Amino acid sequence: MNALLSTLFSVTFAIGAGTAAADSTTGLGCDGDCTGDGQVNVNDLLAIIGDWGQDGCDVDGNGITGVDELLQVLNEWNVTCHPFLQNHPEGLAVEFDYDAGFAIVMTSGLAEHEMGPFDGSTGCFNPNTPSDQNRTLRIPLVPTPTDAPEVVVLDTLGPIGVWYNGVAFYNPYDGGTQEAPGNICMDPYNGHPSPDGSYHYHQYSPFPGDDGSIHSPIVGYAYDGYPVYGPWDGPGVLAAVSENALDDCNGHFDATRGYHYHSISYDMGVAYGLPGEGFPWIIGCYRGEPEQSNFGGGGGGGGGGGGGGGCDACAQNMIPPPICNCVHNTPGYEYCCDMWDADCQAYADANCGGGPP
Repeated sequence: MNALLSTLFSVTFAIGAGTAAADSTTGLGCDGDCTGDGQVNVNDLLAIIGDWGQDGCDVDGNGITGVDELLQVLNEWNVTCHPFLQNHPEGLAVEFDYDAGFAIVMTSGLAEHEMGPFDGSTGCFNPNTPSDQNRTLRIPLVPTPTDAPEVVVLDTLGPIGVWYNGVAFYNPYDGGTQEAPGNICMDPYNGHPSPDGSYHYHQYSPFPGDDGSIHSPIVGYAYDGYPVYGPWDGPGVLAAVSENALDDCNGHFDATRGYHYHSISYDMGVAYGLPGEGFPWIIGCYRGEPEQSNFGGGGGGGGGGGGGGGCDACAQNMIPPPICNCVHNTPGYEYCCDMWDADCQAYADANCGGGPP
């Protein structure tokens, strides 16, 4: 036994340990992570040894822990079993853990790249300043498919998913009514801050090395647990025009990755003549049931208006999110987020499609 372990370890480690990627369908986990701590290391090796010949860490589905499981652990040795960036400057790291079927993502929401400038010096003015959001997110390790999710993406204010660097991404609209890409100024990374300081994307933000030479990597996760990839479905093939067509949620299924979403930028949509310039750019709906604990805050669109998912007055008066955001993002009507009155309703009726039914 010891001789077998020594031989397998030395050979496998020499030929490629640390080169394997996370191999769960969603990319949130390695098959060799027997202990479920997000990495494959000596703890998993010890678990394999302890379960040898029994039902323990079972990779191949035969109910027995054996050579296949050992090889999996060695092949994934010291691999990080998720795509989240954990080396932010100035301590702004994305922390990651597992708990009861969820990936736990703890993030400031601030990007590792330069944000802005938003002072108008480069043609983009935004009065808001990116700030630490101190978010703790729960991403399902195994998505629950549904055709009727409880959350409607296009009516949802604030974050609907998280990028690999911990930055939130929002639906296509800024302020609930206007398509943000192409209409609202953003920095070179396609991001901008909302009034509560939440820096976020409404579209694909450039990912290092994602140049169309291969299928795009995972760039983020929607709150339903399905991964979001970049724009490319293969060498030189945009997912938006692939033979494997994208659905209304901006996703599709393939045998390698399972169901997944694709994202694209407005500029790419224009350059390639895509319908709607690439709308909805990231996702248009959830194909899985999103984790509800991730909702409940995080500013409107980012063009200079008020809060977001936490507008108590709108919730109490059953004002739909796009209408609420349309009103309280209007100068002079910011208070409507906290106190919905007749003037708010009149503005909504005249300019935003009305209030409650």
